[in-house]
Amino acid sequence: MEYLIILILFAAVVFWAGKYYGLKKQLKAVSAQLREETNSLVTVAFIDSDVEAVALEMNRLLEKIRQTIIKSNASSAALKSSIADISHDMKTPLTAVIGYLQLAQRECNDEKTKELIKICLERAHYCNSLINDFFELSVLESQGCVPKLENVDVAGMICEQILANYPVFEGKSITPHFEDSDQPVIVSADAALLNRVIQNLISNGIKYTSKDIFFRIFQENGRVTIIVSNPINTYVNAARIFDRFYTQDKSRSKGSGIGLYLCRQFIEAMGGSISAEIDRNCLSIKVTLPSASFRV
Repeated sequence: MEYLIILILFAAVVFWAGKYYGLKKQLKAVSAQLREETNSLVTVAFIDSDVEAVALEMNRLLEKIRQTIIKSNASSAALKSSIADISHDMKTPLTAVIGYLQLAQRECNDEKTKELIKICLERAHYCNSLINDFFELSVLESQGCVPKLENVDVAGMICEQILANYPVFEGKSITPHFEDSDQPVIVSADAALLNRVIQNLISNGIKYTSKDIFFRIFQENGRVTIIVSNPINTYVNAARIFDRFYTQDKSRSKGSGIGLYLCRQFIEAMGGSISAEIDRNCLSIKVTLPSASFRV
């Protein structure tokens, strides 16, 4: 009788030990499935009604999460497409408004009225800049950025942009300084994207300096480095300056905070890097791109 009791107890221990081992093994398998970044539902091989019930509830939650993500992605794509469409639709009438304001400014003889027209024109240009930034951002995030790499003379491009912005420099009493070697500096880049980056860097410098803007280029170890620096008289968080919508001016009266974010996206897409640092109230933005002769 004692042997029978021992045998029964032993069999019970073996049974529950086996069930515990199998349950633990199955829980590890479920955990592994949940850690995998797949769209598969949880499967269980251990025959246990409670485990199957838990797995069923997990699968219901996973399906709800999946459907929520699908709806969220669809809504996000629709929103980005709508922003692009609205921005595009607004550009044409706003361009016409700017044209009419410029015509009125030329034809107006009353100095007070001319000054009011000038203010309206400045605001219209500001709105146009915002629309262009939002349009570019929506296109970038919905379609991505695929640069068409070619040999680009970045030194010549900077000279062209300095000349193009010279009226603005003169109007704000800003002096541009460019340490140019008079020799082409060729990088492997997308000409249109790089031109946009330089425009944004100059625009950023114009907004936040009242003195000078300095441009430097040098080559080292198959890389070309462009540095644009200017003194600033306001706080700037250099670690966040390339974040989307970041602006040191909380009223956002000087910009949307998109320009430098786009710069980072464009430069990184071309295989380069961009960074910022502040030293003695001087903001320096450094762009590094592959030299054309070292592009693999």
